[in-house]
Amino acid sequence: MFCPKCGNTDEEVVEGVCKSCFLEELVLAEVPNEIEITLCAHCESRLISGKWYELELTDEEIILNTLNKEIKLNKYAEGVEMDVEMLMARGSIIETIVHIKANVLGETIHQDYKMNVKIIRTVCPECSKLTSGYYEAVIQLRADNRVPDMQEIASIDTLIADNISKISKKNKMAYISERSVLKEGIDYYVGSYKVAKNLTNILKDHFGGVMKESPRLMGRDKSKGKDLHRIWISLRIPYFRVNDFIKYEGSIGQVLNIDGKKVLFRDLISSNQISVQWRNYDKIETVAKKEDIKETTVTAKTPSSIQVLHPDTYEPIDIEINPKTAEVEMGSQIPVIVIDENIYVL
Repeated sequence: MFCPKCGNTDEEVVEGVCKSCFLEELVLAEVPNEIEITLCAHCESRLISGKWYELELTDEEIILNTLNKEIKLNKYAEGVEMDVEMLMARGSIIETIVHIKANVLGETIHQDYKMNVKIIRTVCPECSKLTSGYYEAVIQLRADNRVPDMQEIASIDTLIADNISKISKKNKMAYISERSVLKEGIDYYVGSYKVAKNLTNILKDHFGGVMKESPRLMGRDKSKGKDLHRIWISLRIPYFRVNDFIKYEGSIGQVLNIDGKKVLFRDLISSNQISVQWRNYDKIETVAKKEDIKETTVTAKTPSSIQVLHPDTYEPIDIEINPKTAEVEMGSQIPVIVIDENIYVL
């Protein structure tokens, strides 16, 4: 057919002109002169369609992703490939060249387009909460009838820091906005309630104790018509520690282990191991500390008993032979604990 532009009659006609004229005037894409990309100045999250996303992308990939939503490709373009070359940054404006390659009517076409990228840096909601000291929950670390000691506090600080570091890789609300030292213990202000609950469970697994939650009304979100609460999570770790001595339902024993589910102790008479769930914690009585353990001397031994000196009064005391004392020799030193005027060999 006849091409009205060049007079060619040997080529197919496309859009009213010959193929050569069509390709000569072809525009592969409508590329905007400028696009805008909104990023968080703190975490580099990107605002897309009103929502914030953490994307581990290069600057070029971010620009291409944005461009793909704003560019209009020619309907004849097939197998399109795009690349962005960043030329120069002037303040918040980045000058770029968009390289486009496509197949059109069996021919490979390359075209370049100048485009500016405007970077708008603001603060995402999560980072805004972090910088403002926002918190949803408070972990209240307390000890029953005592103050947590320096070793316990150091261990708890380490556990919290290590786990916050892990959780924050997936949850930006995993942060401690404030750590408050009080005469009765430590308060940790946590960005997210779920993170605070997770941290408290981790602490309970290590130190045992009793958890309790207390919500407090802090205001009302008028836009959503909902009350706003903050949650105080109390963890009360026990008065006793491992190797201390407790009484439970008539049994007196030495604490072997403490975890998030139970207290395990060994009965001082039967040597049986007994576990107590934390729901029965109020039934446990601390009767001696590990620091109360003393040494005494075996002064006599018969087939049925040994005689030791009371570690405080030095009175001779006869103790019935049991598997723990069967092998002791007269004159040897043995550890004992005095509880309710009774001597127990350890």
